[in-house]
Amino acid sequence: MRNPWRNLNTDVTSIHPLDMQAVDEFNAQAKEEYQFCNTLLPDPYIGSLKAKVLLLALNPGLSAEDYQTHADEQFRFLYKQNLAQVKCDYPFYYLSPDLNCPGSKWWRGKLRWFSEEMDDKILAQSICCLQYVPYHSVQFKQAKQMLPTQEYTREIVKSFMDRNAPIVFMRSKSKWEQLVPELKGYPNAMMLRNPRNPTFSPKNMGEENFEELLKLVRRK
Repeated sequence: MRNPWRNLNTDVTSIHPLDMQAVDEFNAQAKEEYQFCNTLLPDPYIGSLKAKVLLLALNPGLSAEDYQTHADEQFRFLYKQNLAQVKCDYPFYYLSPDLNCPGSKWWRGKLRWFSEEMDDKILAQSICCLQYVPYHSVQFKQAKQMLPTQEYTREIVKSFMDRNAPIVFMRSKSKWEQLVPELKGYPNAMMLRNPRNPTFSPKNMGEENFEELLKLVRRK
């Protein structure tokens, strides 16, 4: 399956055409706090799809500040580079020194233990985060039907597994295993101890897991 996100014209729509019907049907029945936002930019993946480490999240949150951020020209430039997988110094664009927004502050806070051990450029080239659902919402609720673009999300996970890459469950391990059954028993997977506060600290990851990822990311 070709990457369906590469050519998405985000100046026209924030919901992928493949997902439009499913999102509309879900939003028509869901309470406001669960509805998927159809104006903020979706986040199917953050970082290079050929990175060394894969992080699995749930879906992007939603705050009033996000609307201002997503209207910013610099943010939209970095975002579109990521969507098209353009080669750059900071594929995980939330670590780019050119970006200062709620999202970058959130990620820097969660990743600061790695940032203390290495240059952000190396870290940004080494990690990729997938969102189970790419659309923003105040709170998450599982839709009855899978979004068509999740087929490609599944393929991305499998491509990392084919390389025996470390996979870190940040949130909702059971949902990810339902989407990608091959994850059950995958030997190179790890779970954060406190998914409600998904920090990549030695305590939350476990000292051994933290050191293992640190060595991998540092390796050329």
